[in-house]
Amino acid sequence: MVAKPPQPPLQRYPVLAGWVLAGVAGIAIAGCRPNTPPPTEGIPPDPTVPADSVPDTSAAPPPKPQAAPETAPEKTPEKTPEKTPAAPSNTPSAALPNTLIHEWQPLSNVLLTFGPMTLTPTQVQWGSGQTSAYTLVSTEGGYVLRLEADPSFYDTRNQYIKLMPKVDANGATTSMEIAFYTDETKLQNDDYIMYGSYFIQ
Repeated sequence: MVAKPPQPPLQRYPVLAGWVLAGVAGIAIAGCRPNTPPPTEGIPPDPTVPADSVPDTSAAPPPKPQAAPETAPEKTPEKTPEKTPAAPSNTPSAALPNTLIHEWQPLSNVLLTFGPMTLTPTQVQWGSGQTSAYTLVSTEGGYVLRLEADPSFYDTRNQYIKLMPKVDANGATTSMEIAFYTDETKLQNDDYIMYGSYFIQ
């Protein structure tokens, strides 16, 4: 029997190398395949949930935009009418008080020449004939009358007279003092040209 000569070691390596290369190629091909997930089938609806309770959002209309709230127009504040200040105490009244609307008798000698003085709501008259309409211009310190006719007494014209009533113990007006002024300047300075008294008889 003839023994086979031993094969050289170099002939075994090419077979082993071929197997190794085939395995590496198979792994590389498997790694290059796309990782596709398995198809999923439709999930059947839950029979315990009624169909009407599931909101159908496919047919729901889009929500309408809310309009901005209307704001009421601002009201212009009304102007409060200014109050008329109260008249001062020296502002003359419309007419003389009724307690002075009388015929007055002269009490002073300087007035005896002109006789009684009669006061009405519109004029003053003396027994000697002097008559004049008057305007009540002040009630400060008495009743100041502007005599429209500027009557003359002792040859002197007088534009103003001031009546200063006096009351008795019962509060009744029974007498008054009177001052005569030639013009407004004399009146402002209380520089009278004649002064006397009258009383009610």
